[in-house]
Amino acid sequence: MKLFFAFAMIIGCGLSTLAADEEPQAAGEDSSTGLPDAYAKNYLIAANTISPDKKFAVIYPTLEAEEAANNANHPDRIKDYVVALQPFTQLGELQTKYPYFQNQNHGRISAEWSDDSSVALITLHGKWGPHEVFLLEFHDGKLARTTNILAKAHDLLLPSYRKSKANPYNDNFDFIFGGEDGPGFKPDGANRVIIDGDATTDPKGLSDHRWSAQLKAVWNIALAKFTEQKITPE
Repeated sequence: MKLFFAFAMIIGCGLSTLAADEEPQAAGEDSSTGLPDAYAKNYLIAANTISPDKKFAVIYPTLEAEEAANNANHPDRIKDYVVALQPFTQLGELQTKYPYFQNQNHGRISAEWSDDSSVALITLHGKWGPHEVFLLEFHDGKLARTTNILAKAHDLLLPSYRKSKANPYNDNFDFIFGGEDGPGFKPDGANRVIIDGDATTDPKGLSDHRWSAQLKAVWNIALAKFTEQKITPE
């Protein structure tokens, strides 16, 4: 009986330790748990980007890695990666001038997935709106195609913005999409992306000569193009 009790205690402790090891991911906290040594020191798994089937996610640099890259005058080393988790494989880099890193000022990263984990929208958020929105398509465990869907939407609105001759939002963006609650990009299953949001050069509404417009559009994922679009200047 004593032997059985001791055995049960050992098993119980082992399960408790395993649960503790997995707790950061289970609790939705970003963690390096599960990353190989080459990545675990400098990267974290963005827990809210993990796919429904738990196979894919985005990893981003730690604050220490970001500071080290800047101190070495190599900010180009700061990158966000799309990865497969089991087994770990780097599938591709998010091509952006504004990669997310740990504790980034006004920054965050989010994801919306199709139920079958074949399509994801990855958003890199800034203070007033998204810096990037990437459409990721997966096939046979690989990243089949990446589309910067925010850039595609930007191109639709560019003629209207230029016609207005309004001043740009800042030196980096001529105009921005949406606000703190998001730009209005939503996956519709694995077939379409629905866009319903606003763009503006002046989110604070302080300028006398500002440009704003509403965009309603549908991106067909298989065809890789817009099949519906409507722009309404405001």
